Amino acid sequence: MVTVSVVIPALNEIAFIGQCLESLTKQTVPPDEIIIVDAGSTDGTVEIARQYADNVFRIYKSSISLGRDYGTREAKGEIIVSTDADTVFSSDYIERVTSHFQDPNVVAVGGAIYPLNPSAITNLYTSSLNAISNGLHWFMGSNMAFRKDAYLKAGGYPVVHQSEDWILSANLSKQGKTVYDPEAIVWTDVPLNRQLEFAAVAGNAGLLGSGLGLDKPFPSGLGAGFLGTEFVMAVIANYPAEWLHHSQLAAAGLVLLLFGKGYLKPKVAEFLCGVLDGIMVQHIVTEDVNNPPWLAINGSFTLGISLLFLAI
Repeated sequence: MVTVSVVIPALNEIAFIGQCLESLTKQTVPPDEIIIVDAGSTDGTVEIARQYADNVFRIYKSSISLGRDYGTREAKGEIIVSTDADTVFSSDYIERVTSHFQDPNVVAVGGAIYPLNPSAITNLYTSSLNAISNGLHWFMGSNMAFRKDAYLKAGGYPVVHQSEDWILSANLSKQGKTVYDPEAIVWTDVPLNRQLEFAAVAGNAGLLGSGLGLDKPFPSGLGAGFLGTEFVMAVIANYPAEWLHHSQLAAAGLVLLLFGKGYLKPKVAEFLCGVLDGIMVQHIVTEDVNNPPWLAINGSFTLGISLLFLAI
């Protein structure tokens, strides 16, 4: 029988972490080890974690990818179950995923996720993620398991802003067989910023298509900027996350474009304004929505300079 360690990064997760850890204690086959990597919680998360976890590591200002990597490298289990603190497990989850590792060629297993806060948007969001996990075997960090030795050979979690789980999945697939099991189920919270991001991706895809079809450079640029930034942030792996401040670059670009508008053809200038706005909106939706002061600053700046640009 393989040994299993569950690794959970956390930051101010008091609303959910108790349910998460309780669901792990009620497994048909309990894990051998539970590891919490806390990034500096101040709300009682650590106190609850210590009631259940075998190890609680505190790494202040750690990103989610760094937390996952640290916990995985400290884990003693042969199989690592990666999840989030706002995730609840089906009672046979550990038993189901570990059964797949009886095949020595299997290096990673992913399963289905459903929302703890069901709605039309969250249901569609998780259904889309499940389709990606099933079709591409790009598994979610809230629901994936892998061999630790394969993880180390794959180079571990990349230090990125997002999609560290998809990048790891792709790298693990080079080490051996990956399996999607739709019955390995978890329920996870889908926060507001993820809901907005999902809706914005769909909306900007529509803007890009309609803008191109109607020969409207600003909306096509807006869609291209947003979707392009989503793609770049998802695939860039080899940089420290704190180095990339795309909102600052976009803000500087908007100012330069405002003053350089007269040197460009009108349609080119409008398209570039749309692209830079799309980059700013992507940052606002994915990060600033949880930070009211920056939401107000970046939102007001983007709206104001864009209206000024289009007016002159």
